[in-house]
Amino acid sequence: MVLSLADAVAIFNKWKEDSAEVLVVTESPFQQSRRGVLEQSIDWTLGLQGKVSEVSIEPNMKGKKAGAVVLEAPAGNLSLSIGLCTFVYEEPQEAKPVVRAEAESTTVSALSVFFPSNEVFVFYELREPLGKESLPGWSTI
Repeated sequence: MVLSLADAVAIFNKWKEDSAEVLVVTESPFQQSRRGVLEQSIDWTLGLQGKVSEVSIEPNMKGKKAGAVVLEAPAGNLSLSIGLCTFVYEEPQEAKPVVRAEAESTTVSALSVFFPSNEVFVFYELREPLGKESLPGWSTI
């Protein structure tokens, strides 16, 4: 389901208030984007597990700084300006059949954040903290 900035911020706020354990994963270039198929560039991936510590929305502000989210993790913090992003919310029962059982047992939901530059960050609300050996990756995006 596609969400507005306000709806996405509401989800991030709920995770913050609940002290939910969150895993964010990303890669660049995003493999399903046109750029990920056509361009040869530096490839990178990131997985960070922690808690949402800050969320903000500035209704009177335009542009990328109209919204922000910060994930605090033992390995460091991730701060994103999300004002120009597109958001897609999913639940594990929407995952592909091959990964649905694992998705349902490890996650509550996923919020994909699409940046205008084609980067995508997928935030997974976890049922419990994960060990290094099992990282979910079921988003249908």
